[in-house]
Amino acid sequence: MTVLVKFGSALVSDSARVDHRFLRAKCAELAGLLAAGTKVLVVSSGAVAAGMEAEGVSQRPQDVLELQLLSGIGQVRLMRCYRDYFRLHGVQTAQVLLTHYNFGSPSEERAVTAVLRAYLARGIVPVINENDLVNKEELDAAGRFTDNDILAALVAERLGVDLALLLTTVPGLLDNAGRLLPTVERVTPEIRALANDTVDRPGLGGMASKLEAAGQMTAAGIDVVVGDGRRALQDLVTNAAPRTLFVGNRHGQRSAS
Repeated sequence: MTVLVKFGSALVSDSARVDHRFLRAKCAELAGLLAAGTKVLVVSSGAVAAGMEAEGVSQRPQDVLELQLLSGIGQVRLMRCYRDYFRLHGVQTAQVLLTHYNFGSPSEERAVTAVLRAYLARGIVPVINENDLVNKEELDAAGRFTDNDILAALVAERLGVDLALLLTTVPGLLDNAGRLLPTVERVTPEIRALANDTVDRPGLGGMASKLEAAGQMTAAGIDVVVGDGRRALQDLVTNAAPRTLFVGNRHGQRSAS
């Protein structure tokens, strides 16, 4: 089984600082999944927040160049956290920085897919993030990977993962009465209309981007869970914790995992 886990900025960072306790705990949980035979990919936001921590910046800048600089500084710190916390459990990690150009042609897609498959085959956890230094679209409201949600979908589709966890700070998708929807069979216009696009800084995503990503992945036959990443991952997978499961279209086209 192959699982992709995406951590949003609001989970990875606490205001303008990395939440080290959270990352340490989640790396331990993921190491447990690996030990049980599950292949794991991580898509992680949080580089800008890590850069803000390193530079002592308390307010997220508006200038795109400044955000790029903070992202470059923070990506080093963020990867060091993943490296150190996974290493406590004997797990090796690899940094993979991508842009939408890496999915712009068959040859680029094949190259990315080959690298990721090779890491998974060796029991190495790829930690994937948007490469903000060369592609500022995530930092620019005019066009972005929306806090890595769409990036996670692109990777999941190409790898043909069995399950994707889009983790945030809410229990899942709520209806207009504020009740959690435990299961969504199809991402329809009515479902998309439920999205509340309010953004929790320092993240750039929102429920709308998660629904967009879930729609892409379920169309490819991938089950998607949207839930609160502060809950145990195993509980989210097994429905022991509140969550929304978006059911993959079993007739969708999937690559072999």
